[in-house]
Amino acid sequence: MNLLEAPVARCDDYMMTIRAAAGGSRTPAVVAAAYHGALGLIFLVSMWVRSAFPIVALAPAVHDDALFVWLADQIGKGNWLGEYNNLTHAKGIGYSLFLVANDFIGSPLKLAEHALYLGAALYLALLLGGLYRTRWASLATFALLAFIPIAWHPGASARVMREGLYITLSLLLLALAIRCFVLSKSASIAGELREKWLPLLLMGLVAGLYWLTREEGVWLLPSLAITVSYWFWSRRLVLRPWRATLQFLALPLLPALLVIGTVNALNYHWYGVFRNNDFRSADFLSAYGALSRIRHDQWQRYVVFPEDARERAYRFSPAARELQPSFEGRLGEAWRQVGCGQSDITPCPEILSGWFMWALRDAVAAAGHYRSATEASAFYTRLASEINAACDQQPKECSRERRTQVPPWRSHYLPDTARASWEVFQTLITMDGAPVKVGLSVGHPRILNEFARITNGPLAPAVRADGFANDVAPGALSRTGIARKLAPVERVVATVGIPLALLALLVWSVIAVRQRRLDPGLVIGLVLAAAVATRVVLLGFLEATSIPSNNMLYLSPVAPIALALVPAVLFGIVALFRNRESRQAAPSG
Repeated sequence: MNLLEAPVARCDDYMMTIRAAAGGSRTPAVVAAAYHGALGLIFLVSMWVRSAFPIVALAPAVHDDALFVWLADQIGKGNWLGEYNNLTHAKGIGYSLFLVANDFIGSPLKLAEHALYLGAALYLALLLGGLYRTRWASLATFALLAFIPIAWHPGASARVMREGLYITLSLLLLALAIRCFVLSKSASIAGELREKWLPLLLMGLVAGLYWLTREEGVWLLPSLAITVSYWFWSRRLVLRPWRATLQFLALPLLPALLVIGTVNALNYHWYGVFRNNDFRSADFLSAYGALSRIRHDQWQRYVVFPEDARERAYRFSPAARELQPSFEGRLGEAWRQVGCGQSDITPCPEILSGWFMWALRDAVAAAGHYRSATEASAFYTRLASEINAACDQQPKECSRERRTQVPPWRSHYLPDTARASWEVFQTLITMDGAPVKVGLSVGHPRILNEFARITNGPLAPAVRADGFANDVAPGALSRTGIARKLAPVERVVATVGIPLALLALLVWSVIAVRQRRLDPGLVIGLVLAAAVATRVVLLGFLEATSIPSNNMLYLSPVAPIALALVPAVLFGIVALFRNRESRQAAPSG
């Protein structure tokens, strides 16, 4: 008997007792109705509470909030991404496409985002309930995720930012991978293909949108690799004929490639470049890597292109000299002040790496090379070629050739990343203190009206008579009061539960190795834990090397995954022990 055949948990035993006492055939239907009613109530209450928190519109955020709104407006008008400039391909288009679809439907943006998130959370909860054969696993998981403090965190959910969609796509992609590659296996690959073709296709569509929404999509690859590896291991005896196996694996890949390829093709049609994001393009990465390979006289944290490296670049490359007026003028000074101010770093004599990529693109635009995508691409290629050629002739002044935004490796980055990752993990499990408040919108009324039109509002006010931000939305005291009561409870569950779940998962893994037994519940726990670990270490590395990254905005995609780990491991351990007791109680042959 494996974990899928484990006896029901105590709560289900209690439900069976109620049914026996009632002595009627309607009791199972009543229990089912109560269960579905409870799930529906959780959904509605969560939506009701979320509706108390309006959008905080930041019109000056032209590289983030305002850019997504602008791109959505252009798409809605039939102009694709509008007239080409240095911001056209600077961010993934996934969120702007979602804004267009939501505007067409007419739903308030934040309610649409939250409803989609709740749908993904419910799907994962139902998978866990089905695995452990207890409705309480579904209820506990859904309740925990439905009232996650991220939903009313002012820095993570209030703005018009792509994390509002990315959190759903990340959770749903993992849930679909679990459904397709971990749970409910047929006797043959062909039978499994007939059973799972729809979730496989949906997984591919979600993966395509996920890839188009943010640039660091690889952070879920370890978790996805675990699901696929388990599928191969558990199906190793029935993988032949290979045609059905290849069809099964190809089914999610085809829609993912179709979604990404369609966006690339549209960009090629409109702008002459087959891509979806400049920060994944070879030309920009080559230019950035060439500039960052020039050695510095004195290393400074977060600084990729200091004054001495710039002087060498101007000497090396005519293309770099075209950027000199911007880097050494008001544009460079403006980016230095923005980065230093937002990161609160002093002294701060240089443009910091988190803002240098934007300064570089602005400098190229000021030099007149963003008249078209092909011209910008050609300039970046020429810049990289000239600097790399000079570096090859003067190797003492440069490190090895690079095509990445990752800074050149230094030995202290390893301990620095470890310390930063621990701090990021602490922020995650405490949910940054789970604050509950509403900020102020910022910007010209005309631009804020555009925000309201594209998002269907409501927007937080831009000003208030006393000049302070609103703690609660007008007329929403009861809803925000519920959020204030739930947030500390969720924070305690996260602070205590996530570390205990990880520790229990480690013990469970050791037992599985000793017994040479791999249960689906353990695999799900490892999938969730891998996502948590990868995201935390990624942000820790960025915090140590490139940009301040220890915040709930960047952690928001992994927050529900980390919370889901608690009931997934808890109910898995309970089922494991009950399954063991059942085997011991079974009469021997």
